[in-house]
Amino acid sequence: PTDLTISPPLGSCNELVITWTAPPTTTGDLVVGHRVYINDTLRFPTRRNTTALLRALTPNTEYNVTVIAFNAVGDGGTVTGAGRTRPKAPSVSLSVPSSTQLHIMLTA
Repeated sequence: PTDLTISPPLGSCNELVITWTAPPTTTGDLVVGHRVYINDTLRFPTRRNTTALLRALTPNTEYNVTVIAFNAVGDGGTVTGAGRTRPKAPSVSLSVPSSTQLHIMLTA
């Protein structure tokens, strides 16, 4: 595989989207699938497509991703990369008496 991209989806602090390009078939043996490892742990044993959504991750944490193509003969090429989840948005708690007016402006 080639062209590995790892990016957090907008609005999520605990997910990563990974995509890659399947390797060409130069030996005539078609790629059966891809194994996806996250921090050296097998997360998806057989991915036939070239995208995966990683869920339930820790916010603001870097993850190492390895994708290995395989076919009937065995393992083929490998591509590796790293991606970071977004930080968790801060939470704000306000208590305002009912007779008071409050104007809030938030900027990122």
